[in-house]
Order: sequence, then structure tokens, then C-alpha cells
Amino acid sequence: MIYGFDTDEEDAATAALMLYAVYRSRDRRRHKVTPDMWGQIERFAKAAAKRARNLPQWIEQFKPRVSCDTISPRWMQTGIQGRIELTPIKDADGMVTAYVQPAPTDLREFLTPVLKKVDQRKVVDRLYSETAYIVLLVRDRLEREKPIESQFNVIDEEATA
Repeated sequence: MIYGFDTDEEDAATAALMLYAVYRSRDRRRHKVTPDMWGQIERFAKAAAKRARNLPQWIEQFKPRVSCDTISPRWMQTGIQGRIELTPIKDADGMVTAYVQPAPTDLREFLTPVLKKVDQRKVVDRLYSETAYIVLLVRDRLEREKPIESQFNVIDEEATA
């Protein structure tokens, strides 16, 4: 499992992460869930990959097609930003009793470490030649996230209020 996708292939997981981040960041009012939505996303992803030479170009081609103005940092979290410092909690005697990680909102990620460590051309090639597989990886992750989907909706409503 890489980046939350059920695969052990770095290129496929990276391609799925890019598609997932843009899909989740889309404007839900303009690009609604319809019976043909996933077919459209496959076509959009393949068309964007056909014209792109690297991942930034693919992202720029794909975003407008799925009504995504900007990618939200919330959907880019991969847990690879490096070492996370722990803050010690001390009791009245000054003894350390526990350690706490900073809140996730304090440390946002922006996919740049992912883009640096992969062969971008290979990832774009996977997006073009194995589009259906990449979309299946994304759909599988979305299905596994359904039990916590209501929490995402609450966050979205708070952000727009």
C-alpha cells in the first residue's frame, strides 16, 4: 500500500495520487457525480497525459476538465514530509509524561516531494497507457474512505460557510 492506494508500484501510486488530489479538489457544484462521471474522468486523464511531458503539465491539462480551480492541501497528504517533531508534556514535577504530535493542520503537504522522487515521464506514461487501472486504484481508495466521508462533507461545509 503506497499513499493509501492498494498497489506496490510507485509509479501507479503516484499517478493515482495525482488523479485523486485533483478529483477531490474539484468544484462539486460544477462537476457533479453522474453515471458517466468515471468514464469522463478516464477520457480526461488520458487526453491530458497524451499532451503532457511531465506531471505538472498533466495537472495543468487535467484540472480544468474536472472543474478544479486549485488543489486543496488536504487531499495531498502523503505522510512523507519527513520527521515530525514531538512536543513533550511534563507533569508538575517536570517529568516528561507523554509526547504529542503537532496538529495535522500545522503541517501541510503540497506533493512536491512526490514529484521530485519519481520519474515523471514514467508516471505520465502510466496515466496514458493504464488509465483504467489508475482510475480503479482511486475508486478503490474512495470506496474505503466512504465510512469517513461524512467527516469530509462537514469540513467542506465549514470551509464554504
